[in-house]
Amino acid sequence: MKKWHEGLAANVGLRAGGIALLATGWSLAVRLHHMAQAISPRDATLPMMVLSAILFLCASAGSALLFVGPGLRETVEIAERWRRSPISGPESRDPLDRRP
Repeated sequence: MKKWHEGLAANVGLRAGGIALLATGWSLAVRLHHMAQAISPRDATLPMMVLSAILFLCASAGSALLFVGPGLRETVEIAERWRRSPISGPESRDPLDRRP
């Protein structure tokens, strides 16, 4: 069965969503620039900080969706040295187990 993110519509939709997020980020950047020009550099306000955080999220997510698209859903094989190994020895026993 074909997964939903492997189709052409999903590819175009994800990339269009990335473009929309980048456009939103651009408009936020323009608004933030105008706000920053109106005050001194040391007087950053809470709305400016919130707009900066939203701008960062829109730019990051938009770039990922635009350039990678459905590839974000691909599985990645983890190298052997980064995999979890089962704990062996007395540490692996249940602390409530009373057996010697």
